[in-house]
Amino acid sequence: MWSFAVLLILASGMFPLQAIIGQGASEVAWKSAYLTVFAVVVSLTVVATRGWHWQMLSCVTLTAIALWAYHFPKIGVAFMPALDEGTTLDMPVTVPRASVTQAADDLKARDALLRGFPEVESVIGKAGRADTPTDPAPLDMVESFVNFRPREYWPKRVLRFDDALRQADSVLSQLEQDGFVASAAAQDDRASLLNDAAQKALERFDEAQRELALTRYRDFEKSLGARLVRHGVERTVRRLVQSGGWKWPPGTEKAAVLEELSTPLDDELNPWLGSSPALEDVTRLVKSVVDEGTQRGFIADAVQAQELHRPILSTLISGVQEAFGAPPTTLPQDILADVVRQKHELWLEQVHDTNWDLFDHGVQAYTWYVMEELARAATQHGLIESARRGAETDAFAAAALRGQLGETPEPATVAGFVPLREQLERSFADWVFLWPRRTGPKGDLVDDEMGRVLQVPGWSNIFTQPIINRIEMLSTGVRTDIGVKVFGEDLDTIDGVCKQIEGALKPLNGARDVIAAPIMGKGYLEIDIDREAAARYGIAVEDIQNEIEMALAGRAVTFTVEKRDRFPVRVRYARAARDDVDSIKRLLVSPGGMNATPAMRTTASAMGTTTGGAVGSMAEIPTVEGDHAASPGHALTGRPLIPLSALADIRIVEGPAMIKSENGRLLNYVTLNVRGRDIVGFVDEARRVVAEKVKLPEGVHIEWSGEFEHQVRAAQTLRIVFPAVVALIFLILYLTYHDLADAALMMLTVPEALAGGAFFMYVFPKIMHGWDAPPMDFSVAVWVGFIACFGMATETGIIMLVYLREAIEKRGGLEQISSLEELRQAVIEGAVHRLRPKLLTEGVAIIAIFPMVFARGVGGEILAPMALPVLGGLLISDEVVDLFLPVRFYWVRRARWLKLHNHKPSDLPTASRPESLNAA
Repeated sequence: MWSFAVLLILASGMFPLQAIIGQGASEVAWKSAYLTVFAVVVSLTVVATRGWHWQMLSCVTLTAIALWAYHFPKIGVAFMPALDEGTTLDMPVTVPRASVTQAADDLKARDALLRGFPEVESVIGKAGRADTPTDPAPLDMVESFVNFRPREYWPKRVLRFDDALRQADSVLSQLEQDGFVASAAAQDDRASLLNDAAQKALERFDEAQRELALTRYRDFEKSLGARLVRHGVERTVRRLVQSGGWKWPPGTEKAAVLEELSTPLDDELNPWLGSSPALEDVTRLVKSVVDEGTQRGFIADAVQAQELHRPILSTLISGVQEAFGAPPTTLPQDILADVVRQKHELWLEQVHDTNWDLFDHGVQAYTWYVMEELARAATQHGLIESARRGAETDAFAAAALRGQLGETPEPATVAGFVPLREQLERSFADWVFLWPRRTGPKGDLVDDEMGRVLQVPGWSNIFTQPIINRIEMLSTGVRTDIGVKVFGEDLDTIDGVCKQIEGALKPLNGARDVIAAPIMGKGYLEIDIDREAAARYGIAVEDIQNEIEMALAGRAVTFTVEKRDRFPVRVRYARAARDDVDSIKRLLVSPGGMNATPAMRTTASAMGTTTGGAVGSMAEIPTVEGDHAASPGHALTGRPLIPLSALADIRIVEGPAMIKSENGRLLNYVTLNVRGRDIVGFVDEARRVVAEKVKLPEGVHIEWSGEFEHQVRAAQTLRIVFPAVVALIFLILYLTYHDLADAALMMLTVPEALAGGAFFMYVFPKIMHGWDAPPMDFSVAVWVGFIACFGMATETGIIMLVYLREAIEKRGGLEQISSLEELRQAVIEGAVHRLRPKLLTEGVAIIAIFPMVFARGVGGEILAPMALPVLGGLLISDEVVDLFLPVRFYWVRRARWLKLHNHKPSDLPTASRPESLNAA
């Protein structure tokens, strides 16, 4: 009983108990649930323990274990496990005033940096709005789709930081021993020196390894197409020879003929076969070979020569496939399969050779880099003045700096360090391993290395994946994991609050790509007409507005009729006359608004106004003849053209690029991604931080949006599903056995299975990715696994219960059992003598789960979270069932036997008392 209690308390310390009741990642709810579990488990254990000293010992030990488990790292809460789509979507953000040319140039620069990774196969970029009416993307929104190579083609070029730090420690110890560097006074100073040097050396190491791998791959790809063309030609000729359609004349130089057949196809098919072989390309290759063979006399009948001749087994398999609807296999399809297979084999050979080159280069490069960084850091920390050979270290550090700037260091300055490097390289190569990069939301390729390399001025990085990005934008309205919607009355206030929230969220653990969407920053041309200046020149405001409209927007002056359609003919100034502010200031406006035509005067008089604008009564309407008396003299003759700058204030002002609104209110977003922790827990912490640090003005409120909203809705559903599942299992057990006690015994496997699943969720990621890896998050997929686990764990308990009940029935039931010793022997017989079929049933289920746990590829991220709770629950619950269930069953049957035979526990002999059950 005590062991069972320990198991439950340890599992409760790491499992999000509050998520079971729909409380997400609330820390307060977890504390309440944990204390409840602790109180119930300890109480039941103490009550079931005999003897006050054993009760005291159980209470003290369980309390100590509970205090220890309270500080365990907690399993996070998320909606669904993050999928690795095999493609990354780069969606950076820049200022809204970016022009088309700037956006295109920066997009090319970013894509060029992305293509500099050996893991990247292709990059496709787009800036601005797509040609669809539903795409609201402004010009400053860029999307680059990064397609990766297959995982088996990724080079092993990564040195883990722990290994890098270990080598840096060895190098520093050797430098101290040889007198190049003095020992640091404090251990903390030495650790700081090592960390800084190892980090900087590792960044240089990553860059060098990346460039070397990319060079090797590009050189290989240049020759890959020609090799595949030659292979396709050889396989085609071989198949034609096997079919009997190709006859080699005696004395023919086969190699020369194959070379002649391959050479004309190189330029045409090289790029396509090297990148992505397709059936159309191989069909052209086969046709070219057959045509050339026919012309040279090697083939008599081209149609008969292309018939496939396969072994009987292959022919039967093809016939079965065609019977089920598969298309018939042709010669080009057969050759295509050979070409694809050959391409894969060539790539694997190249990756193997590249990995060896990277290892040899990496061992040398990192050792030298860390020596340079340690020498430079020691110089900055003042550790070379008192060193015996400090002058050499100083010269070496200066030479290293010049080497990074492109200068070749003098041999004399590094001569003393070359033997030391060779010595350290040999020991380093004996134990170090290089690893490939990991992609996906939890990998280090995108968030770590790409984030460091992709630093383009004026752009903020946002990395996501295409499918999940579209889902998030459609379901939540934001393109990242989390979005904070800020609602308010005016844009300036909203922008200020967004920047405060951005500053509050950036320091949080797990926050990535925190960006307050820029509202202001778009340049607008503002023309403020000076009415007094216009009046001095005798120009009406309407005339100025008409001139601006004509120059900038154009005006429809007539229509052209083409059959049944009428099209407006718009006239506006040439681009050179309106391209910038200075050009617009030079626009000419002709006076005439205040010097109206007689027709205009008549209209004005009829309306009760003069052309000068004076308002009179209908009885007294003055008639104005000639120009207005207030018009200056120079405006009365010749109608001169006045520049627009003399009539208006013209300037560029900053304004919003896009005005967003929702439910009739203005809003803006603060977007961010979460890495290295669960989203629901991060949102709970972020809400507390924002509430503490950001004071919202009157009329402003915020809403949190993102994937966690789905988790909240799922939790509400699971709050009903979980009790329903447990109740349904109990009901089925009761209807099967018609015994509440036996059904309750079976239900005790549910918390045991829950504990086993929690242990595996915590330990399995650490086994696969290192002890620093976070536990697997509690998600809907995990919930599905636990529900299946509850049923399967109960099933294993049923098998044990069947044999225990059978052992009692063989002795005629409790009525025919004469003593508790006989009852105990019956229970032991049912538990031990039938152990083989129980283990066989359990083992088959466990083995069937293993492929799901280690599933790889797209979708494997969903299978593992579903399988882990089942596997862990079965392993733990099986052991608990085999050990605890017989004891519990004995206690239930013992109580019934005593009641049936009217015995009291005090009347029993010592051998039949409960203490003797320890033997069981």
